[in-house]
Parts: sequence; structure tokens; C-alpha cells
Amino acid sequence: MASIGSDISPSSKGGVRSMYYDRVSLSHVTSNPSLGEDKPSFFSIRAYISFIKPDQTMWYRACKTCNKKVTDAIGSEYWCEGCQKNDDECSLRYIMVVKVSDASGEAWLSLFNDQAERIFGCSADELDKLKSQEGEENLFQQKLKEAIWVPQLFRISVAQHEYMNEKRQRITARAVVPVDFAAESRLLLEEISKMKTSQ
Repeated sequence: MASIGSDISPSSKGGVRSMYYDRVSLSHVTSNPSLGEDKPSFFSIRAYISFIKPDQTMWYRACKTCNKKVTDAIGSEYWCEGCQKNDDECSLRYIMVVKVSDASGEAWLSLFNDQAERIFGCSADELDKLKSQEGEENLFQQKLKEAIWVPQLFRISVAQHEYMNEKRQRITARAVVPVDFAAESRLLLEEISKMKTSQ
């Protein structure tokens, strides 16, 4: 069966379109290296997180006012370049990559704070506390396992970035919601009906 929505042009408005509007398979994205060359392209995919590298940097220390990255200041304070001030507290915000898979293939997907919170069901501060806990039951690893092989709908952007003088695709999650199986069934029935009509 052809990838759902693969004949539809990418949307230029990432946050507006429905998760069911321009659905494509992962292979539709990864087999088109020119996607996102001039400007980001937006699609929806249904996929599973298949791998989370546990030793990656999953978050950064952020200013509680503007969410920008902070650096260590004198003493125990943190400096925010955006706010031009020191603070004695900061928060953690997710920034990480996960491998996602569907029936057509797999790809690396960048996640930011809002999307990662939906997937893990907790904040980066909470996950960091679990990571630092000791004991037989590793709650941090358990949280990562719970996020794997759960069907999700992702709204993604596809853009080109240059690394070591080589252009590469960067796929970023802009929104994520659990699969609504009733809506999925209706979508498949519509696709089957279209296929029958075109025969």
C-alpha cells in the first residue's frame, strides 16, 4: 500500500495542519534528500520510538524566565545571556534525539521540551532525579523503556543543515499525540475507498 498522503505536497505551516492531513511514511522523507532544501517541509507520520540512547545528553540547564541556556557564574549562580542576569536557580529542559521506526524504515528524530514531556510523562527535572537515584530498580531506565514501541503521531519538520561541509537532513518533532485508533480506522477506510474509486 502506498504511503498515506505521499502524493500531497508538504505543508509550509507546521503547527496548523491536522495529523491526518499529509501523512507520509518515514521512507518518503529519508528517500528524498532534497526535502527541506530551500525551506522546512512539514509532514505527519505514525511511528514508534524504537531506540533511545541512554548516555546521550537529554537536557540542558535553562533560565526559568526565558528558557534559554544558562552557564555557570561565580559561586553557585547561573548566568543567562538573554536576560543579562544571574540567578541562583535554573530548570532542565529536554533536547535530545531518538530513533523512530515504521513499516517502511527508520530515522533519527530531534525532540524538544514539550514533545519529550508528552512522551515521557514527566519533566526533565523529574527524569534527572530518577537518573540520580540508586537502588535495584532503575526507574530512569524504566521510563525510557515505557516510551519505546508506543504508537505515536508526530508532526515533523524536515530541514537541511550543513555538517563537515556536507548537507544532511534534520527531522524535528513539532508535535506528538497518542494514536487515536478510531480515527486511524476511519483514515484507512477513506484510503481504501479512494483506491477502489480510482480503479
